Amino acid sequence: MSDKWHGGKGDKSRVSNPKKFQEGMERIYGRKSWQFWAVWDGFDIEEISFDSSGLKENEQISYREFMKRKK
Repeated sequence: MSDKWHGGKGDKSRVSNPKKFQEGMERIYGRKSWQFWAVWDGFDIEEISFDSSGLKENEQISYREFMKRKK
């Protein structure tokens, strides 16, 4: 066995391209429907108290907007 340290799993999973990382984060945390954000936070869509006034059906909003409208 070699004494040389070869790194761990984390070394291979790190993103070396900041643009690719940003695009991935935008894809994950981009605009989604409020129902998506409710489930993401572990709420039941039928029981959550949410102000959907002014939103079209399945209109996509940011997570920040979801948090502002959640009661």
